[in-house]
Amino acid sequence: MLAPHIPHPLVRFARCGGFAMALVAPQVASAEGPVSAEEVERPATWDMTVEELRAIGLGQYRGDPVPVPPDAPLAFDPDEPRPAKQGVIFVNFDGANLQSGWDNSKTNTTQISQLAGPFAAYGQGSKREATMQAVRDDWAPFNVIVTDTRPASGDYTMNMTGPTNPFGGGVLGIAPLDCNDSQTHNNITFAFHSANDQFSASTQATTIGQEVAHSYGLEHVDEPGDIMNPYNAGGNPSFTDQCIQIVSNQGIVCGSQHAAQCGSSNMQNSYRELLALFGPAQADDTPPSVTITSPADGAMYEAGASFQITADASDDVGVQQVDLYVDGSFSQSDGTAPYGWNVENIPAGTYTFYAVARDLSGNEAQSNEVTIEVTEAGGSGGDPSGGDPSGGDPSGGDPSGGDPSGGDPSGGDPSGGDPSGGDPSGGTGSGGGSGEPPPDEDSGPVDTGPFPPGYGERGMEDGCACTATEPNTVAPLALVGLFLFGRRRRRV
Repeated sequence: MLAPHIPHPLVRFARCGGFAMALVAPQVASAEGPVSAEEVERPATWDMTVEELRAIGLGQYRGDPVPVPPDAPLAFDPDEPRPAKQGVIFVNFDGANLQSGWDNSKTNTTQISQLAGPFAAYGQGSKREATMQAVRDDWAPFNVIVTDTRPASGDYTMNMTGPTNPFGGGVLGIAPLDCNDSQTHNNITFAFHSANDQFSASTQATTIGQEVAHSYGLEHVDEPGDIMNPYNAGGNPSFTDQCIQIVSNQGIVCGSQHAAQCGSSNMQNSYRELLALFGPAQADDTPPSVTITSPADGAMYEAGASFQITADASDDVGVQQVDLYVDGSFSQSDGTAPYGWNVENIPAGTYTFYAVARDLSGNEAQSNEVTIEVTEAGGSGGDPSGGDPSGGDPSGGDPSGGDPSGGDPSGGDPSGGDPSGGDPSGGTGSGGGSGEPPPDEDSGPVDTGPFPPGYGERGMEDGCACTATEPNTVAPLALVGLFLFGRRRRRV
């Protein structure tokens, strides 16, 4: 089993060419750019040895990154610079079942075989959001989006953040080392933290940031104020704008990447290397695009029909999810392309729906509206024998069961019951003459509107195959969305 090697104790001086060289105070990266170290409070723990750190409960190690195997498929030449491109970091707090293979965050496939299998969720609580905010702060100088929701499209690095740790409590994380982010933009990295551990949100964010940065080719450096320092020295490290000595147990792997910024393969400037890969932070104000592709506007169906609603959505970075709205009410979200929803056993009526796509920066766009007509099976729902579909019999008969030869629904014979004010002792609103309610047989169908009898009631066995948690608290039009469109279609 792979066991991350713990190197020599932390030193305060780096050796270069046989001479001891005091490290120059680094500059610290922030959303506004690098600032001098004098403007940042340096905690005393950053000048402690590993033994001193461990004596006060710190000094845990962030494991040696695992170089991408030489036979791994590469998307880019690692020795050639590539154009800066916006990055996406997905911090997965919710766990996953991982499989072994070449890294692919979209299919939950990891190159680190010791972590194939179930990876436990982080847990709930306020520290989760505090950690997310700290990660966003660390990556704020760069054109990188940080999200805790799995993107529905586009490339993304996934950091599995949770307590599953096959390497022991002294190791806080591990990741593949992908020089120049050349193998794939979809690496999987690991931070062994949970909502209930003893580490602060800042320490957890440092682990997440370091493991993700390994997947972009950054290696360990000998400076506790830099996120790429392998030991937990507390405080709030950042990606620093300074060339710092690399420390490695496996030899320097991504030398050409480091030399491009520092002129030496033995030195690393984490801030400049990330800036070269992703560029400076930019506001993402470009909304996604989304279109309902099926059914067509004006499509007609018979009651009881089943079909699919499908949508296309795209974004210059990545779509987060697509929401379906039915008659103006939210129905269901789909977070995986291709986007679509099943409609099953639809009642008669007129329905209008549209989709709203949201990208990873929160920009939204609405699709075209589609209106469909659903008619009663076999026709428009009127009397097939030629009667008035609105309920009146042109021959004078009462379709509700009254005497067709005598009852006058407009106020005729007072002995037959006048619905507009006739005999109060015997008249019925149905037009009958006996004062009794119409018989059950031959009374015709009861009009229940666009829903079948009992539609939307708790415990309903027939009709729509979907359910909702509180159906009786929603208005009828919202019920259409919640019940008919509440189940995603099967993926193939």
